[in-house]
Amino acid sequence: MSKRYTVMLFDLDGTLIDTHELILASFMHTLERHCPGKYTREDVIRYMGEPLIDQMRRFDPDQAEAMVHTYREHNIQHHDEYASAFPGVVDVLHRLAEAGVKMGVVTNKQRKTAEMGLRLLGVEKLMQTVICFGETAKAKPHPDPVLTAMKRLHGKPDQTLMVGDSKYDLMAGKRAGVASALVGWSMHDSAELRALEPEYVLNSPEDLLGLAGIGPKGTS
Repeated sequence: MSKRYTVMLFDLDGTLIDTHELILASFMHTLERHCPGKYTREDVIRYMGEPLIDQMRRFDPDQAEAMVHTYREHNIQHHDEYASAFPGVVDVLHRLAEAGVKMGVVTNKQRKTAEMGLRLLGVEKLMQTVICFGETAKAKPHPDPVLTAMKRLHGKPDQTLMVGDSKYDLMAGKRAGVASALVGWSMHDSAELRALEPEYVLNSPEDLLGLAGIGPKGTS
């Protein structure tokens, strides 16, 4: 971990915010309303990380738009009830900001719920750019959102790290020509994801400090 990254881009759900149960609850509420009895939690988990409309089209292309509306209504209503920061994440983000690391969010969520999540964690002011679904020509796993965020932060590819929990994050980072880090605290960590060969697998949020050249507290 001798390389030092000056720009770090983060996925949101499953990376900074534990929204696993929120997402599943919103999906199951939606699926039971529109496709009762047809799908299980495992069916949902398989495609977590994709743009929401793409996920709904997999379940029922004819009802996809209505299902997105139902999902978002439930998700917003119950967001703060279910969502929380992963342990250690908020402290690490503050330490990265204090050390001058430029940070941004690259997510396939809509802006309203992305901003709700950042406010819940109290880190919205630490993120110098936030790229949400629909704000670039294509979403992750295409590189457009990563490239756009990197450009806004004046980052160089060899000094930029994409941090995420899904194959869509890792693929977007690789296609953008930047290093990627897979978070080991997510439910998605698996042999399949590691086979995508991320440059780093993080055991805890504190591992990001080493990648920014930041030593333990009390050291320089």
